[in-house]
Amino acid sequence: MKLLKIESYFIKLKPYVMNKQFNVPKPVYPWETLHSPFAGTLDNEETIWYDQDYQFLSKESMARYRKMRLIDVGPFMVPGATEKERILHATRFAIYMTVTDDYAELLPLKEIAAFRDRIFEVMMGDEPRPDELGIFRQMHTNRKEWIALGMPDFWLERMAKKYKYNFVTDGIMEESPYKISKEIPPIPLFHLIRANSIGMIPFIDLICPTTGFALPDFIYNHTVIQRIIMLQSIIVALQNDFATIGKELAIESEMFNIIKLLMHHNKMSFDEACKEGMRIHDEFVDELVTLSNNLPDFSPYQKETEEFIYYIKQMISGLNNWYYQSGTKRYEPGGFAVPPNGKGETLERVEIKFF
Repeated sequence: MKLLKIESYFIKLKPYVMNKQFNVPKPVYPWETLHSPFAGTLDNEETIWYDQDYQFLSKESMARYRKMRLIDVGPFMVPGATEKERILHATRFAIYMTVTDDYAELLPLKEIAAFRDRIFEVMMGDEPRPDELGIFRQMHTNRKEWIALGMPDFWLERMAKKYKYNFVTDGIMEESPYKISKEIPPIPLFHLIRANSIGMIPFIDLICPTTGFALPDFIYNHTVIQRIIMLQSIIVALQNDFATIGKELAIESEMFNIIKLLMHHNKMSFDEACKEGMRIHDEFVDELVTLSNNLPDFSPYQKETEEFIYYIKQMISGLNNWYYQSGTKRYEPGGFAVPPNGKGETLERVEIKFF
């Protein structure tokens, strides 16, 4: 059945645009979040990476990236790391993962697939060519960092596959046609696509080089662990929807946001959609907490598995803090890097008041 176009959504939104202000709740989590001493200290590294390997981006895009504070995503999401090397790899990954998404999301699927396949080759150890995009050098450097931090071959392959299949194939490539066609997905499908496109499924595995322990496949692939990983990804995607709603209201083609989808599918007002979206978010959080408190016996690696789950929770609440405390300009007017085939913000901004 053909999905409805987005025009009816804008009719519902019009009274709110006229009001010029939205009240949007912030997520809250039932565990304590650590604070990294490395937050705000890695600017020199970020400048070097941008100058050396991201010059394929437009000057305007580069100017915007420099204001996003992506370099602090690592410290906020893995705040328990006590050595610079165990946090630098995560923040390098966060930057090129974000650029991958921004750069590829509206490209033709064949071009995304070719980009994806080359990423996989580099993440599996192939040397980038001098004439290739600098982002491949960042990925190759990341692989060498992981090896230096003790990651075995099975983990390196797992990371490369999760990036290729979950993040790009099942995420970006599934999301892109909706953005191009302006069609609207059903909410259950939205959760699954967004869980992949948000990039958390590979990002979660960065816990392993951070702690120095590569979670074995028999534990990683266990049903409970996989469900916790999926829950983390859905929760972070919903968290992102609340933090970025101001930017996404101003982009006509952007419908992958739980608030906008609830307004459309459930015929809700903006305030009602915020309330329902947060209820859904909190329900997923409750499930994650329940599962994390009732893990199976993973002997002889029970302690390591519990630490892995602890870091998953820190990633959730740490990223939430990054949105509101890092000073990022990514979601402010003119702060988002527009993809090559995108139009950027086409609607007037409204004021967002978080509470």
